[in-house]
Amino acid sequence: MRQLAAEGIERQPIAVCVVGAGAIGQTVIDALREGAVPDVGLTAVLTSRGSAEETDAALHTADIVVEAATVDAARTLLPDVVKRGKDIIVCSCGVFAERGFDVESFGAGPGRVLLPTGAIGGFDILAAAARAGTRDACLTHTTIKRPNALGIEERLNAQREVFRGTAREAALAFPRTSNSSVALALATLGLDRVEVVVVADPDATSTRHIVEWASPLGRYKLAFENSIDPTSSGRTSAITAWSVVEVLAALSQGVGPGAVVLGPPRRQ
Repeated sequence: MRQLAAEGIERQPIAVCVVGAGAIGQTVIDALREGAVPDVGLTAVLTSRGSAEETDAALHTADIVVEAATVDAARTLLPDVVKRGKDIIVCSCGVFAERGFDVESFGAGPGRVLLPTGAIGGFDILAAAARAGTRDACLTHTTIKRPNALGIEERLNAQREVFRGTAREAALAFPRTSNSSVALALATLGLDRVEVVVVADPDATSTRHIVEWASPLGRYKLAFENSIDPTSSGRTSAITAWSVVEVLAALSQGVGPGAVVLGPPRRQ
């Protein structure tokens, strides 16, 4: 049997459907149209104005779906896409905080649910530490944003802590600004064990994140300061969309750093 040389094998681009054309979705759309990701091509863009027939056709032809819309859209899309055997990258991670929404069921496939790390990093070492055991571990994620990005209309003269609770509670209280907390929790200790602190800072010109981990394996403190996407009303870090693009780039080689893959719960 004659073998083809590697350069003689035609590779079909991975077909991507992007749902949502806001701050995150539009950046992903533009990056794919400009050829920023080899072997990955944009085949469809869906918005809330699309018909059921258009949605069905777009999902049928796609290999991967990028949800960059809302929690409501994610709630509807997730079961449909996974049952079709397609992978879905979920940006509206707050959907997983809803009681009754079975996170573990999505680990059974046939499609995979992938969460971009978004505005923070360090998931490699934190997930590794969690895999070693979580019984004596603790993890805190502090987010510092402009008051208007958090829906606070009151005029503040200084920083104010406006929330302290679990990642699940944070996602329910701030569904559009807690996606990184949810992804971090699902990659490590779970939604009900990761502590989230939200601080409103009237002088903030960027979004800051501080992630602190402690366990018998070690102590880690990670800090991030992100530019704000100018089209997001202060809610979204500019790096977030590019974390989605990085996941797409990794998918052509198999999922690598830059994604949280939902699956069975970690051992205690």
